[in-house]
Parts: sequence; C-alpha cells; structure tokens
Amino acid sequence: MENRFSKNKQLRFGTSGLRDQVVYMTDLECYINARGFISFLMERGELSTGGQVAVGGDRRESTPRIMAAVGRAIEDSGCGIICCGLVPSPTLAYFAMERKIPSIMVTGSHIPEDRNGIKFTKRSGEVLKSDESDILRNVDRVRNELYGQSEAESIFDEDGRFKVSPGFLTPDHQEEAINLYIQRYLSVFPEDGLKGMKLVFYQHSAVGRDIIQSIFEGLGAEVIPVSRSDKFVPVDTEKISPQTRLFLEETARKQKPFAIISTDGDSDRPLLTDEDGLFLPGDKLGALASLYLEPDGAALPISSNDGIVRMLRDNGVTVRLTRIGSPYVIKAMVDLLTENPSGRVDGWEVNGGFLLGSPREINGKILKSLPTRDAVLPILAVLLLARREGISLSELIDRHLPARYTHADIIDNTAPGCESYAPEIGKRIINLFTPADSEIIQAEFSQNSCTIRRMDGTVREADQDESDGLREIKIRIGEYFNGENGFGEVIALNFIDGVKITFSNGDISHLRPSGNAPEFRNYASANTTERAVKIVEAGKIILPRIIADLKI
Repeated sequence: MENRFSKNKQLRFGTSGLRDQVVYMTDLECYINARGFISFLMERGELSTGGQVAVGGDRRESTPRIMAAVGRAIEDSGCGIICCGLVPSPTLAYFAMERKIPSIMVTGSHIPEDRNGIKFTKRSGEVLKSDESDILRNVDRVRNELYGQSEAESIFDEDGRFKVSPGFLTPDHQEEAINLYIQRYLSVFPEDGLKGMKLVFYQHSAVGRDIIQSIFEGLGAEVIPVSRSDKFVPVDTEKISPQTRLFLEETARKQKPFAIISTDGDSDRPLLTDEDGLFLPGDKLGALASLYLEPDGAALPISSNDGIVRMLRDNGVTVRLTRIGSPYVIKAMVDLLTENPSGRVDGWEVNGGFLLGSPREINGKILKSLPTRDAVLPILAVLLLARREGISLSELIDRHLPARYTHADIIDNTAPGCESYAPEIGKRIINLFTPADSEIIQAEFSQNSCTIRRMDGTVREADQDESDGLREIKIRIGEYFNGENGFGEVIALNFIDGVKITFSNGDISHLRPSGNAPEFRNYASANTTERAVKIVEAGKIILPRIIADLKI
C-alpha cells in the first residue's frame, strides 16, 4: 500500500511548526500530521474523545483547503471543530487558551504564497521542542495505519487528495474569537491612551488588518490604512526588503504620521517605523516595549542585538539567551518563572514577535499572559511609552537604545558560488566551526587562556585539550574572516545556535542554517548600519569559498 503514496513528501518540523511548498502540503499529509497531533494530545491527557479543537488560518489561497483537511482529521479523531476562520495566530491561540482547548493554525507566516504551514498549540500553550518526538511518533503511527489501508478503504487517491472533498469549514466562532482578542486590549489600556496620534497602517494581506485597526482606533488613534491587497504579500519583519523600506519612507513623507505600523501575514510579528518611515528591528522594538512593561526577566534568541542585551542587564533585567525560535524562548521563560514564580517575565524575537510570559498590571487592571508571538502588544507598549515621555519615536529610540546596529540576509542556491547549497551543507559548514563537545556553548579567548561556558551554566578555564580544539576553530575561522574583509581577531565564539563570532573590533557575524527553509542566514552586529551591511555582504563572498573548500 505504501507504494500508492510514493510521491507523497513528508512534512518536517522547522523552528516553529510545519512548513513546505503548497504542492507538498497534500490533503493526505496535512490530515496525517493533524491526526498525529490530536493523538499526541490524547496521549498526554490534554484532549479526549468528544473534546474540541480550535482552527484558524491566514489569507493564502491554499489555506481554506488545508483547514478543511485539518478539520476532517479532527472529526475522524472523534473531536469537534471550533472554526475561528481567518484570524491572527495570537487571536486563535488566545481564544483557545481561554477555553482551555488546543488549536491548529494554518499559516506560512511571512514566507511566499507558494508555501504554507501548520502550527500546533496545546491547551497549555505552544508546542515545545521537547514535544516534537512524541508528536512525530504519533504521526508515524497514523501514517502507517493509513498507508496500510487498501485502495477501497482509503479516503485518499494516489495523489494524496480526498476522494470526496470535505468542503471548507464554516467560521462559526470567528466573531467571538475576534471580539475576545480586541477586548484583551481595550479592557486594560486607557481608552484615550493614543488620542490624537496619527498612525499609518500598512495593511497589505495581513490577516489581522481589520482587527488591529479596531484596537488602535479603540484606544484613540487616528489610523490611516494604506496598500490593502487581495493578493497575498509576504512581509518578513526580520528581513525588510529594500523596496518595502523605500515604500515606508515615501509613505511617511506623504502622510507625516507619528508612526507606521504593520504585521506579517498571520499578524503575530510586528512592524513599526518612526515618523520618518525608518524601520525599528524587532529586538530593539522588544527592548523599548520592556521599558513600558518592566519585566524582571527576559528570554531572547542568541541572534539579538548584543547592545540590547547589555542595556537590559544594566537595567537589572535577568536575560536568558536561547536558540532561535519561539519554542526555545517559551522554554526559557518557563525556566525564569520556575526560578521566580512571582516574577514578571517576557520574551521576544528578532522578528519582533513578543511573548507576555506572565500577567502584568497596567492602568490598575490585569493583562493576562499570552506566551505566544503577538504583534499588537509591543507596538502598543512603545507608542504608549513615547506618549508618556512626550517625545517622537525617533527621539525615544535615541534616548533609550544603544548605538548598536544589526543587519541580516540569507544565502541560498541562487547565490553565485552557492549553486550546490542545501540544508545538509549548512550543517557541514557549522560543524566546521563547532567543538566536538556539544556541552560547550561559549568560548572567550585571551592571549594566554580560553574561558568556556557550558550548557549547565558553569564557567571555567578550558583544559589543554579543550583550549587546543577551540583555538584550532578560531584559526579556521580566521582563514575566512580576516583583515582583508575588515575583521579583527576572533575574541569569542558562541555555539547556542549556529556559531556567533565576535571580533576584537566589535563586529559580530552570526552564521546559522535556517531551521525551516533551504537558506543559510548571516546576522551581523556593528557600531554602524553601514558596517553591519558590509559584514553580511562579506559573508556572501566568504561562504562560496567555504563551500568550495568543503569540495562540494
């Protein structure tokens, strides 16, 4: 029977959920993974027969079909569907968490429309990396069961399509979910908190465009919607294209707003610019939001601006650096709360997604925690902070943020000299610059010694073998990142996620293969924007040399 589905490509977990090209997200594959997730929930005691699962999606053309496949999987598992229709990921998650039920969001987030994805949320919160093995075990069991059916028994044809279409889901709980999310903010923040503030809202195809407009108008802002699109527009809030930057700056010149706001496709990642249309990166956005929300602890990915990390620690915030991806940030927030159960804990990512790890008292009212990416809260917090201090956004940024700048870009098999690039090559590149001992997460070099930090938090001087191995890696990196490209000597290496290289002249180049796409990422930090850009551009010259030396 397995040969009937020999053309079927199995979906894989990335940094957050499942993603692939739409052509590979067949009815069969989406059904198998949804049923496997439900089976996992039942195994964990988070769901039982007759229970309910909330479902939502973004505005991609493929989303309704995939939602239908997910719905059929829920029904065939003996459970009920609560369809919230096309809503933001945080809207669906908040609705489900309030009902204490799991949810499944169909979204490819910021990636192009020819791709899509499925994101699972337990009733207790997002799926963590520690859950994946049990989910995949259940997925494999469901797969074997379906592959073992005869052609007559199977509800799928050999191309993985339903023989009889289940039909699109009816969004019978959409209004309820939307109103709950809107009231989350309007019931806590002052109704005139943004009174008279002119905001331009770049709506494009964001699934939350009408919902978010209602929230900001409900708090007194004048919201000017622009560039609404019926065609899906992939907006990556971690890698704003030059065309989008130009559009934002031109829009600011025309409209003269206090700020421009927007989100990515499923409206869980924010986009904020100042009055001149200059984009504020997500890690800096989160840092400014934290000045309003005042956390005791913060979880950030290792790719965050190092100046932001220093600023937070100087302000007395305990910072935990994690691997890239919201599941790792959430795990670190849980650890911080375990250490200090009454603490105020937040997390955010370089893409801007903000996670409220613990409830917060605001305006004499309690804003409930929402430990999943949210686009509204960081934008709102920063605007209210600027209003409280009586200054523009550009002045707020200059007043509070360090003069430390980041830039990031990707390299894939379309880049000159990288035509052979594939995910396994990315792993080989990182292995070239990584110690054999996976417990070592950081090394700092001085003239006569090497200090290491291990996974368990211990810090000590490296022994002779460790020091020799790490210095060999340092020399290997120096063969590529050297004075010819303006780099200083390597003074520190971090291996939490990929390899983050710190140089004596203050430059940082963080190399990391993408977890959900055939791309190799380079995150740079420097004292000027121009230098950060040059670091990334230098990487586009260096990487082909590394690939060539690997004899690929």
